[in-house]
Amino acid sequence: MMMSISGTTRIAAGFAVLALVTGCNKGGEAPKGQVVATVNGDDITIHELNSELALARPPADVPRKTVEQIVLARVIERKMLADVARERQLEKNPDFILAQRRVDDGLLVQALQSDIAKKVAKPTRETAEKYIEAHPDQFAQRKLYTIDQLQFLRPANIATIGLEPAKTMADVADVLTRNKIEFRRNTAGIDALQVNPALVAEIGKIVARNPNEVFMFADQPQGAPAPVMYVNKVTDMKVQPFTGEPAITFAQQILQRENIQKSLVDNLKTFKAASDAKVKYAAGYGPPPKPVVAAPGAKPTLTAPATPAATPAS
Repeated sequence: MMMSISGTTRIAAGFAVLALVTGCNKGGEAPKGQVVATVNGDDITIHELNSELALARPPADVPRKTVEQIVLARVIERKMLADVARERQLEKNPDFILAQRRVDDGLLVQALQSDIAKKVAKPTRETAEKYIEAHPDQFAQRKLYTIDQLQFLRPANIATIGLEPAKTMADVADVLTRNKIEFRRNTAGIDALQVNPALVAEIGKIVARNPNEVFMFADQPQGAPAPVMYVNKVTDMKVQPFTGEPAITFAQQILQRENIQKSLVDNLKTFKAASDAKVKYAAGYGPPPKPVVAAPGAKPTLTAPATPAATPAS
């Protein structure tokens, strides 16, 4: 029987590490209370282990005790190797100091964001109901679009390759082929409940104006070397209402995310205003130019579907 490297094989490797590190602890007094292990006198507590377990993503069929043992072994191994690094005084290396400062600052920022988020009040039921009423295409008349889609990496010369006159998906494919731009064509789905409401509104306007109209938006997924362009044509649309208590809960989640984001932005502005006077730049350095503010009434920019924090029941 073949074994997945992410399952049994990885567990076997974990036990190999476990055998190594536990062998180093023979003869010592067993830890007690909240301490689950010690490495050179440094305690590993149950809280530290639980924190590590929360980050682990083991196969579902692996017993928790096995996962616990493997994760603990990795913590012990990490601490042992860190001790070796300190013995070699690697913590004094300038590159290490810069990296450590960057990590420490990032963790502190995350802690600050979590602290701000915890203080944002949960949206009321009434607020959620108003949101649902204001977004019928996402709830009472929830739209499910089937899309004929072309995807390609945005070339630097996209403004000059001749896309603007293209009126059909075939036209777009011809333009890309003529310019030797690789693309992928497939059928995609857009659930109005799980994308940016501005995108839903624009798609609705496009379909109402001309069901055969081709439209385009961009996104840059993590790891992509350039923005990905999505050329689309709606081929089908169904209405699948999303109502009741699940809709209320989902709307509260959306509003909570929006309120947290607004609170983070507002707090950032406050923090920046308070600290701007304390920031001093050396000659030749300075802040980036301020972004150009869109004119009032400007058409919203289409954005790619966003990944929701929760998926509603169909």
